[in-house]
Amino acid sequence: MPVTVEVRERSVLEPVRGLTAVDFVLNGKGVEGVPVSAALGLPADIVVLIEDRGRGGLLAGAADLFVKSLLPQDQVAVVTYGVSTKKQLAWSRDADQIRSAMEKGGDGTHLQIAKPLYGVVDAYKLFRKLSAVRQRAIFMFGDNIDSGSQIRVEQLAVNLVEERVSLDLAIDPAPSRKIPRFNMPPPTVGNESPAMRPAVVGQQSVAILAEASGGSADAYVRAEFFQAMRERLKGRVTLSYCVEKKHADRVPQVSLSEAAKLKWPSAELRGPGAAAVKP
Repeated sequence: MPVTVEVRERSVLEPVRGLTAVDFVLNGKGVEGVPVSAALGLPADIVVLIEDRGRGGLLAGAADLFVKSLLPQDQVAVVTYGVSTKKQLAWSRDADQIRSAMEKGGDGTHLQIAKPLYGVVDAYKLFRKLSAVRQRAIFMFGDNIDSGSQIRVEQLAVNLVEERVSLDLAIDPAPSRKIPRFNMPPPTVGNESPAMRPAVVGQQSVAILAEASGGSADAYVRAEFFQAMRERLKGRVTLSYCVEKKHADRVPQVSLSEAAKLKWPSAELRGPGAAAVKP
């Protein structure tokens, strides 16, 4: 089974180089000790999730830079969200198809209040069987005026973590206000009629979700944002480990070994299996 983490220096937020399997320790049901192997920058399955409203030349430039940053074996799906979600492109490795789908998604006319977390759910559903030699990520582009988000972020974060999917977020505009808490029926994956309970909505929820899944929520929109997300994904380490089949759906906790902590005392571990992550 695979689990992906990111190790970076806290002071500069740059990835730590030279990591090997012996620098990590796994703990969990049916697994304990050093992983079998550690691979850096694997090919990825990437869902590009775009809020469908007019973006002018921004997405055209972003799409062009993004396809140039892809690895040869990357495959990309494109989904747009607004009053509903729409699959613009099924899994593809064709640069022209990817570029065209992203540009088309940016020309949408849905100006109503969007529901980004519903979009995340639909993007999440596109991932197929786990692979030890591929990473899985959602690259999301949206804004912070999304009071239509009606989902309990903690539950969706758990879904992404258990499925080894990370969410990276570009925000437009930069977050500038708090959105209040209120009661609502929060839809969750596999739960059609959850009980009423407090929920945090708005950009803050999406940002928390990104952080909990090992992604980033501080990438403000610019033409390079999707390219920067792909470059960051190349710095993540995928650990392969052996586990009994009955425990395969449990993500083990990952931590740095004592030797690694001494070698990189200011290193920060993030990702679906990071011991510090508390969705």
